[in-house]
Amino acid sequence: MRFYYANAHLKQAKIAILGLPFDRTSSFIPGSRFGPQFIRQSSDNIEDYSLYHKKSLLSMAICDLGDHAFDYSKPLEEIENNVLRIYRLRKKGIFLGGEHTITLGIVRALRKIYKNLCVIQFDAHADLRDDFQGEKICHATVMKRVTEIIGRDNLFQLGIRSGLRKEIAGARSLFRFSVLEHLSRVRKTIGARPVFLSIDVDVLDPGILPAVATPEPGGITYQELVTSLVELKSLHLIGADVVEFNPLAAAPFPSGSVVAGLLKELILCFKR
Repeated sequence: MRFYYANAHLKQAKIAILGLPFDRTSSFIPGSRFGPQFIRQSSDNIEDYSLYHKKSLLSMAICDLGDHAFDYSKPLEEIENNVLRIYRLRKKGIFLGGEHTITLGIVRALRKIYKNLCVIQFDAHADLRDDFQGEKICHATVMKRVTEIIGRDNLFQLGIRSGLRKEIAGARSLFRFSVLEHLSRVRKTIGARPVFLSIDVDVLDPGILPAVATPEPGGITYQELVTSLVELKSLHLIGADVVEFNPLAAAPFPSGSVVAGLLKELILCFKR
Protein backbone atom coordinates (compact mmCIF):
# COMPACT_ATOMS: atom_id res chain seq x y z
CA MET A 1 0.00 0.00 0.00
CA ARG A 2 1.24 3.50 -0.87
CA PHE A 3 0.03 7.00 0.02
CA TYR A 4 -2.58 7.96 -2.56
CA TYR A 5 -0.92 11.34 -3.08
CA ALA A 6 2.51 9.81 -3.77
CA ASN A 7 2.38 10.50 -7.47
CA ALA A 8 6.04 10.44 -8.54
CA HIS A 9 8.93 8.03 -8.97
CA LEU A 10 12.02 8.72 -6.89
CA LYS A 11 13.89 10.24 -9.83
CA GLN A 12 11.23 12.93 -10.34
CA ALA A 13 10.22 13.41 -6.71
CA LYS A 14 11.15 16.31 -4.45
CA ILE A 15 10.00 14.52 -1.29
CA ALA A 16 10.66 10.85 -0.49
CA ILE A 17 8.69 9.11 2.27
CA LEU A 18 10.24 6.03 3.86
CA GLY A 19 8.77 3.88 6.62
CA LEU A 20 11.25 2.76 9.29
CA PRO A 21 9.26 0.25 11.39
CA PHE A 22 11.95 -0.20 14.04
CA ASP A 23 10.58 -1.14 17.46
CA ARG A 24 13.25 -2.91 19.51
CA THR A 25 13.65 -0.79 22.67
CA SER A 26 10.07 0.33 23.41
CA SER A 27 9.79 0.15 27.20
CA PHE A 28 6.07 0.61 27.88
CA ILE A 29 3.76 -0.33 25.00
CA PRO A 30 5.54 -1.94 22.04
CA GLY A 31 3.92 -1.81 18.63
CA SER A 32 5.18 1.37 16.92
CA ARG A 33 6.62 -0.85 14.17
CA PHE A 34 3.06 -0.97 12.82
CA GLY A 35 2.88 2.82 12.65
CA PRO A 36 3.79 3.37 8.97
CA GLN A 37 1.25 0.78 7.83
CA PHE A 38 -1.62 2.41 9.73
CA ILE A 39 -0.61 5.96 8.75
CA ARG A 40 -0.89 4.94 5.11
CA GLN A 41 -4.28 3.30 5.64
CA SER A 42 -5.57 6.29 7.63
CA SER A 43 -4.40 8.72 4.94
CA ASP A 44 -7.28 7.54 2.77
CA ASN A 45 -9.46 9.50 5.23
CA ILE A 46 -7.45 12.72 4.76
CA GLU A 47 -8.18 15.34 2.12
CA ASP A 48 -5.27 16.37 -0.09
CA TYR A 49 -5.99 20.10 0.37
CA SER A 50 -4.75 21.96 3.45
CA LEU A 51 -6.62 24.92 4.89
CA TYR A 52 -3.47 25.84 6.84
CA HIS A 53 -1.22 26.05 3.78
CA LYS A 54 -3.91 26.74 1.15
CA LYS A 55 -2.24 24.14 -1.01
CA SER A 56 -2.82 20.56 -2.13
CA LEU A 57 -0.50 17.61 -1.67
CA LEU A 58 -1.23 16.76 -5.29
CA SER A 59 0.73 19.85 -6.32
CA MET A 60 3.94 18.31 -4.97
CA ALA A 61 6.14 15.56 -6.42
CA ILE A 62 6.12 12.90 -3.69
CA CYS A 63 7.49 9.36 -3.76
CA ASP A 64 6.52 6.65 -1.27
CA LEU A 65 9.44 4.23 -0.93
CA GLY A 66 7.47 1.82 1.25
CA ASP A 67 8.93 0.39 4.45
CA HIS A 68 12.49 -0.71 5.05
CA ALA A 69 12.72 -4.40 6.02
CA PHE A 70 15.13 -4.56 8.95
CA ASP A 71 17.32 -7.57 9.55
CA TYR A 72 18.17 -6.05 13.00
CA SER A 73 21.86 -6.95 12.87
CA LYS A 74 22.90 -3.31 12.41
CA PRO A 75 19.64 -1.33 12.27
CA LEU A 76 21.12 2.16 12.66
CA GLU A 77 23.58 1.48 9.87
CA GLU A 78 20.68 0.30 7.71
CA ILE A 79 18.81 3.54 8.43
CA GLU A 80 21.91 5.63 7.73
CA ASN A 81 22.48 3.95 4.37
CA ASN A 82 18.84 4.46 3.33
CA VAL A 83 18.95 8.12 4.26
CA LEU A 84 22.20 8.70 2.40
CA ARG A 85 20.74 7.06 -0.70
CA ILE A 86 17.84 9.51 -0.67
CA TYR A 87 19.91 12.63 -0.03
CA ARG A 88 22.62 11.79 -2.52
CA LEU A 89 19.85 11.99 -5.11
CA ARG A 90 19.15 15.52 -3.81
CA LYS A 91 15.74 14.65 -2.38
CA LYS A 92 14.28 15.59 0.99
CA GLY A 93 13.21 12.74 3.22
CA ILE A 94 10.31 12.24 5.59
CA PHE A 95 10.72 9.14 7.73
CA LEU A 96 7.93 7.32 9.55
CA GLY A 97 8.62 5.36 12.73
CA GLY A 98 8.79 3.22 14.56
CA GLU A 99 10.33 4.27 17.83
CA HIS A 100 12.28 7.48 18.31
CA THR A 101 15.62 5.67 18.13
CA ILE A 102 15.43 5.92 14.32
CA THR A 103 16.31 9.62 14.57
CA LEU A 104 19.88 8.75 15.53
CA GLY A 105 20.49 6.82 12.31
CA ILE A 106 18.94 9.64 10.29
CA VAL A 107 21.05 12.33 11.97
CA ARG A 108 24.22 10.29 11.50
CA ALA A 109 23.57 10.33 7.77
CA LEU A 110 22.51 13.97 7.51
CA ARG A 111 25.51 15.18 9.48
CA LYS A 112 27.73 13.81 6.70
CA ILE A 113 25.97 16.13 4.26
CA TYR A 114 25.07 19.16 6.41
CA LYS A 115 27.95 20.16 8.67
CA ASN A 116 26.00 22.82 10.60
CA LEU A 117 22.85 20.72 11.06
CA CYS A 118 20.22 21.74 13.63
CA VAL A 119 17.46 19.50 14.99
CA ILE A 120 14.10 20.71 16.29
CA GLN A 121 12.41 18.09 18.45
CA PHE A 122 8.70 18.13 19.30
CA ASP A 123 8.23 15.71 22.19
CA ALA A 124 6.73 15.07 25.60
CA HIS A 125 10.02 13.58 26.79
CA ALA A 126 13.52 15.04 26.84
CA ASP A 127 15.14 11.74 25.76
CA LEU A 128 18.47 12.97 27.13
CA ARG A 129 19.32 10.07 29.44
CA ASP A 130 22.79 8.65 29.04
CA ASP A 131 21.42 5.12 29.43
CA PHE A 132 18.06 3.52 30.13
CA GLN A 133 17.43 -0.04 31.31
CA GLY A 134 20.99 -0.93 30.35
CA GLU A 135 20.70 0.56 26.85
CA LYS A 136 22.97 3.36 25.65
CA ILE A 137 21.01 3.64 22.40
CA CYS A 138 17.25 3.56 22.80
CA HIS A 139 14.14 5.73 22.63
CA ALA A 140 14.96 7.39 25.99
CA THR A 141 18.59 8.22 25.13
CA VAL A 142 18.25 9.13 21.47
CA MET A 143 18.58 12.90 21.84
CA LYS A 144 21.60 12.54 24.12
CA ARG A 145 23.26 10.55 21.33
CA VAL A 146 22.12 13.15 18.77
CA THR A 147 23.78 15.96 20.76
CA GLU A 148 27.03 14.01 20.64
CA ILE A 149 26.88 14.39 16.86
CA ILE A 150 25.54 17.91 16.33
CA GLY A 151 26.34 19.58 19.67
CA ARG A 152 23.92 20.42 22.47
CA ASP A 153 23.39 23.99 21.31
CA ASN A 154 22.08 22.75 17.95
CA LEU A 155 19.20 20.75 19.45
CA PHE A 156 15.98 22.67 20.13
CA GLN A 157 13.39 20.80 22.21
CA LEU A 158 9.77 21.94 22.26
CA GLY A 159 6.77 20.81 24.30
CA ILE A 160 8.84 18.86 26.84
CA ARG A 161 6.88 17.91 29.95
CA SER A 162 8.75 14.85 31.25
CA GLY A 163 12.37 14.13 32.13
CA LEU A 164 14.84 13.52 34.90
CA ARG A 165 16.15 16.51 36.84
CA LYS A 166 19.61 16.06 35.32
CA GLU A 167 18.13 15.97 31.81
CA ILE A 168 16.34 19.27 32.28
CA ALA A 169 18.91 21.16 34.33
CA GLY A 170 21.01 23.61 32.36
CA ALA A 171 19.38 22.85 29.02
CA ARG A 172 19.27 26.28 27.38
CA SER A 173 17.29 25.24 24.32
CA LEU A 174 14.77 22.98 26.08
CA PHE A 175 11.34 24.63 26.20
CA ARG A 176 8.75 23.19 28.58
CA PHE A 177 5.07 22.49 28.02
CA SER A 178 4.14 24.88 25.21
CA VAL A 179 5.49 25.31 21.71
CA LEU A 180 4.17 28.35 19.84
CA GLU A 181 5.43 31.00 22.24
CA HIS A 182 9.04 29.83 21.82
CA LEU A 183 9.19 29.68 18.03
CA SER A 184 10.35 33.23 17.42
CA ARG A 185 13.39 32.67 19.62
CA VAL A 186 14.15 29.33 17.98
CA ARG A 187 13.87 30.74 14.45
CA LYS A 188 16.11 33.67 15.30
CA THR A 189 18.76 31.42 16.84
CA ILE A 190 18.82 28.98 13.93
CA GLY A 191 18.82 31.56 11.15
CA ALA A 192 19.72 30.10 7.76
CA ARG A 193 21.19 26.82 9.01
CA PRO A 194 19.70 23.50 7.79
CA VAL A 195 17.03 22.03 10.06
CA PHE A 196 15.74 18.51 10.60
CA LEU A 197 12.37 18.21 12.37
CA SER A 198 11.82 15.25 14.69
CA ILE A 199 8.18 14.91 15.73
CA ASP A 200 7.42 12.46 18.49
CA VAL A 201 3.63 12.44 18.34
CA ASP A 202 3.33 12.04 22.10
CA VAL A 203 3.93 15.80 22.21
CA LEU A 204 0.18 15.91 21.63
CA ASP A 205 -2.13 15.42 24.57
CA PRO A 206 -3.22 11.77 24.89
CA GLY A 207 -6.83 12.95 24.80
CA ILE A 208 -6.12 13.90 21.18
CA LEU A 209 -3.76 11.06 20.32
CA PRO A 210 -3.91 8.14 22.77
CA ALA A 211 -2.17 5.64 20.47
CA VAL A 212 1.44 6.26 21.42
CA ALA A 213 4.12 4.09 22.98
CA THR A 214 4.62 6.24 26.10
CA PRO A 215 1.60 8.52 26.72
CA GLU A 216 2.15 11.58 28.90
CA PRO A 217 -0.70 13.80 30.15
CA GLY A 218 -0.78 17.53 29.63
CA GLY A 219 0.24 17.80 25.99
CA ILE A 220 -0.34 20.42 23.33
CA THR A 221 -3.23 20.55 20.87
CA TYR A 222 -3.18 19.41 17.27
CA GLN A 223 -3.79 22.98 16.11
CA GLU A 224 -0.84 24.30 18.12
CA LEU A 225 1.44 21.69 16.59
CA VAL A 226 0.32 22.31 13.02
CA THR A 227 0.43 26.08 13.46
CA SER A 228 3.97 25.68 14.78
CA LEU A 229 4.98 23.71 11.70
CA VAL A 230 3.56 26.41 9.46
CA GLU A 231 5.55 29.00 11.43
CA LEU A 232 8.74 27.00 10.88
CA LYS A 233 8.44 26.59 7.13
CA SER A 234 10.43 29.79 6.62
CA LEU A 235 13.49 27.91 7.90
CA HIS A 236 15.80 25.82 5.73
CA LEU A 237 13.98 22.53 6.33
CA ILE A 238 15.87 19.55 4.93
CA GLY A 239 13.86 16.63 6.33
CA ALA A 240 11.69 15.28 9.13
CA ASP A 241 10.57 12.21 10.98
CA VAL A 242 7.29 11.28 12.67
CA VAL A 243 7.76 8.71 15.41
CA GLU A 244 6.15 6.78 18.28
CA PHE A 245 2.66 6.38 16.84
CA ASN A 246 1.57 2.99 18.17
CA PRO A 247 -1.64 1.59 16.65
CA LEU A 248 -1.69 -1.22 19.22
CA ALA A 249 -2.03 1.20 22.14
CA ALA A 250 -5.55 2.49 21.31
CA ALA A 251 -8.12 2.46 18.51
CA PRO A 252 -5.77 2.70 15.54
CA PHE A 253 -7.75 4.53 12.90
CA PRO A 254 -8.90 7.63 14.85
CA SER A 255 -5.33 8.14 16.07
CA GLY A 256 -3.99 7.17 12.67
CA SER A 257 -6.09 9.87 11.08
CA VAL A 258 -4.57 12.45 13.45
CA VAL A 259 -1.07 11.36 12.45
CA ALA A 260 -1.97 11.19 8.75
CA GLY A 261 -3.36 14.72 8.94
CA LEU A 262 -0.21 15.88 10.69
CA LEU A 263 1.90 14.24 7.99
CA LYS A 264 -0.01 16.14 5.30
CA GLU A 265 0.66 19.48 6.97
CA LEU A 266 4.31 18.53 7.53
CA ILE A 267 4.89 17.65 3.88
CA LEU A 268 3.41 20.96 2.78
CA CYS A 269 5.96 22.83 4.90
CA PHE A 270 8.65 21.84 2.43
CA LYS A 271 9.28 24.14 -0.49
CA ARG A 272 8.78 22.70 -3.94
